[in-house]
This record gives sequence, C-alpha cells and structure tokens, in this order.
Amino acid sequence: MVRLRRSMLFLPGNNERFLASALGTRADALILDLEDAVLPEHKPEARAIVEHALRTVDFGAKERVVRVNGITTQWGADDLRAAVAGRADLVLIPKADGEHVIAEVEAIVGEAEERAGALPGSTRLMCLIETPMGVINVERTVFASPRIEALGFGGGDYGLATRVRATPDEMPYLYPESRIMLAARAAGKMAIGTPYARNIPDLEGLARQAKRQRDLGLDGKFIIHPTHVDLANAAFTPDADEIAAARKIVAAYRAAGRGAINVDGKLVEHLHVTEAERALEIARAAGAIEQAQ
Repeated sequence: MVRLRRSMLFLPGNNERFLASALGTRADALILDLEDAVLPEHKPEARAIVEHALRTVDFGAKERVVRVNGITTQWGADDLRAAVAGRADLVLIPKADGEHVIAEVEAIVGEAEERAGALPGSTRLMCLIETPMGVINVERTVFASPRIEALGFGGGDYGLATRVRATPDEMPYLYPESRIMLAARAAGKMAIGTPYARNIPDLEGLARQAKRQRDLGLDGKFIIHPTHVDLANAAFTPDADEIAAARKIVAAYRAAGRGAINVDGKLVEHLHVTEAERALEIARAAGAIEQAQ
C-alpha cells in the first residue's frame, strides 16, 4: 500500500500535552521536534521525553517521525541514538546539505542500531533541504543512502539564508521545491512541501499553498498547526471527480485491450492509466473509497 504523508504535523518534542492532542487529529505523520521547537537548555530533557513517547505511546496508524538537531551541533548524535533506540519510523535530518552529512548520520545510526539490537538498515531517513548548499547538492544527497525515503523543503531557513521573501504567490519557493521534487522522482522517493507559516489562522492561504504544492507534483506538506491537517489531507487526496475520472480511464483502457484509446475526447495511453491507478491507490489508502473497489 502507498505511504501517505499528506500532512506531517510538527510538535515540540518536550510538550506531552500537544502530543496527546495531536493524536486525535487526522495527520498522517507526527514530527516530534528536537530542533527549532526546543530551547537549548531543554534539549536533553526533550530527547528523553521523545524516546519515552516512542516506546510507550500508541500512535495508531500515524507515522512516528523525529526531527533531530543538526549533526554538527552538540545534540545531533545523541538525538540520533535516541530516535534509533525508540524505533522511530522516520528520522528527519535538518540541514541535509550534501553526502557528507548523510555519511555522518549513517555512521552514527548504524552504530546505534547495533547497540539497540535493531535490524541493520531499519532506520529510515528523510532529508530536510533548507539551505542554498542543500538545494545545490540535492541530486547527490538523495542517492547518498538507501535509508532515505523522502526529501522535504524548509522554506523558513531557506528564506533566511537566501533573503528571498515569502510573497503571497510563493514564487520564490517554485525553484527549490521543483528541484527537490525532481531529485526525489529521479530516486523514486517522496517530496514534501514547506509549511504555511506566514499567517497560521489564514486557512485560505494554507489551502492555496497546498494546492500549489500538489500541482507542482509534491506528495504532501509539513504543517505547524492542527487546524491545517484536514485542508492538507484534502489537497493531496483525489476528490470525487478525480476518482470518477480515474475509474473511467482504467475501465475503458482494460476493456479496449489496446495501446491508445479515446476517453471523453482525450487521448489515453498507458502512462495515463498508470497515473489513474496511482490516484485510486492514494484514494483507497486515504479512505476516500473502499479498499475492495
């Protein structure tokens, strides 16, 4: 079954109340954040809280993700060890600026797996691309380890580093998110868009961003508030019209038994069928249609 990462909700790693609340949302993934959301003096305590939560809390079907501190910081290595010990489903690596970062992460994670008795290679990684160097090197980064499952874009740090402005149309994000998407597709991985941080209560703005990201080919988005979950899920789930069209394409193509057909005046070839089948797979995984259909 396809993995859904339509909505990946960030939570401060040291706030157990926020975690309890987030478990009641429909977010596909919860990101327990040890980096930006935690003050330096609280990071060791947050790490212990996150590892305990990974071991004891029932996340249901939600993916359990930990964003560690950067590998060059004093906390990064211990964060990685805690994520491995807690058997996190995915570890989000900030400032994934190139192969050298992934190589350092690999060495620590491999050692931590051995120490924790985890299956070698079982810890999966997601690279956060959020600096000029990260964007420049993304094509090499994504192939740097078989552990890598996805790439994500961090618009906040990217804006700080490049001095681009977060305009309402988000034109400055078009290039980095496109390049991240292309690198991810080349490697057969997922691509996740930046969160909507300009004005958290602006749900219309969030919906526009999510639609733009889906139109760009991304698989989902980071979010920073529970009110964004349902809109993100809706944006990255085929709607009733898309489902009906996909079903029609698949049925017509199978019935015709040949390479190219006409469906409602549109040329349909094998590539369109593959696209339609993926849309139906996502819809089933999201519960938009019954699994048996």
